[in-house]
Amino acid sequence: MKNIERFIDIKASVSEVWQLISTQEGMRQWIDPGIQIDMRVGGKYRLKDPEENQVICGEILEIIPLQIITLSWYEVDSDWVHPTPVTFRLEERSNGVRVHVTHAGFEKIGKRAWKHTFYEYQQGWSRHHLLENLKGRAEGAEG
Repeated sequence: MKNIERFIDIKASVSEVWQLISTQEGMRQWIDPGIQIDMRVGGKYRLKDPEENQVICGEILEIIPLQIITLSWYEVDSDWVHPTPVTFRLEERSNGVRVHVTHAGFEKIGKRAWKHTFYEYQQGWSRHHLLENLKGRAEGAEG
């Protein structure tokens, strides 16, 4: 299975980071200022990617307070047939929190060129600096 896995260590409390990943207001600070999200299991969301050339939508699949959020990820008006799961997992550490992100299921999106899509998303997670944005907001909020 092809997964994209990233993590970042943040010098903030689990509750501070949780607030940024589990609320619309929080997500607007680091992922997309225009995100619309109903943060409950079954709730829908919609955002534009940082390059403004693709609309992403999906729904919240799982919430374990202060630990895990999983959502489905789907490119609107593309050749995707099935969404992929994206999981944010928080791990409390002695000096803060480690945020793990797993974006999985690319081989199941239902398009021939899924390997190219996987490669593009691997590059995108780094190019868009999403976890660095989250870290900056969380650590800036702390001080």
